[in-house]
Amino acid sequence: MLAQEQFAIQKVCAMPININEKPERKIFGKIKDILRDPVWNGIVGLIAILTALGTVIAFVSSFIPSLADRTQNITLWLLEPFAMPRYIVMGGAFALVVLIVMTTKRYFSSLASISFLQKLNKPVENKPKFVPIPLPAQIANAYLSDRFLDLPSRIITPNNDKVEFQLPADSLILDTNIIIRYVMPRDYGWEEFGFRLPKPVQNIKSVHFLINSGNSLMAYNGFKVGEIKLIFKDTPPIVTDLVIGKNIREWCIGNPGNYVREVSDHLVNNLAWKGDNKEGVRAVMDDLKIPVFEVLRNNLLEQIIFAHNKATKPPDQTGAHFSVFAITLELE
Repeated sequence: MLAQEQFAIQKVCAMPININEKPERKIFGKIKDILRDPVWNGIVGLIAILTALGTVIAFVSSFIPSLADRTQNITLWLLEPFAMPRYIVMGGAFALVVLIVMTTKRYFSSLASISFLQKLNKPVENKPKFVPIPLPAQIANAYLSDRFLDLPSRIITPNNDKVEFQLPADSLILDTNIIIRYVMPRDYGWEEFGFRLPKPVQNIKSVHFLINSGNSLMAYNGFKVGEIKLIFKDTPPIVTDLVIGKNIREWCIGNPGNYVREVSDHLVNNLAWKGDNKEGVRAVMDDLKIPVFEVLRNNLLEQIIFAHNKATKPPDQTGAHFSVFAITLELE
């Protein structure tokens, strides 16, 4: 805590109270507090002292010769204040100015202290570190519950990142092996599809995808099966290639056959969950991490675009594909 904050708390909360204090002591205590006020420090205090001394000396010296003769002057000054000597008027005016300054200072100091204590008592809002992004119906085409057995409602990755994915019972997934409603054809057998975020998000450290490939035969090892584009406002997109055997692998690793069951880039892909599919065969979901450059973190993420390469490699006639099971944003 800063020194100013400690002073504010002491000033408001640590005021001693003595119920047995006598009235005259209270008055002298108030005078003492006034004289100790910082407003008297420096040039203001020096001017006040000199003015007070001059006023007292002049006032006393004017009454010493003949106190009885000054009675009429006192009566005149009370009836007509403007007839007072200039030094008394100036002294009184200066005292009034100092009193106003002190009162104003104490008032605003009290307001600042109260405001500070209110901020201290205000509960701190903990911003979530992971924000789930549901897949919209325009590209989602299957239910997660139809793919796996005994899925938890939340997955936290076992690696050091501890990434959190939300998996409600009615979660939709994107399977590029099934017809997608809205696609944009590209050259050489590619298709592109995506969606806008419900609300643009900034301060993103990384975007995480629960994602795996399907029909990942060894013939497709090293094959670029797709892309993910992160579209930020007013900046070029971040494009990540999905390469089988590098950052994406077969989802149903228990299937017999010659499939790509491992990845080489564990910096961006880690096991998030292992269980069984609906047929009781061993299956996995992996966390694909796409870091966001620091220079882009103040920009708003507006869209996420996927692309799928539908090309095949003989003798296979089906082609490799991929599925996106969940998306979460990791915030700073």
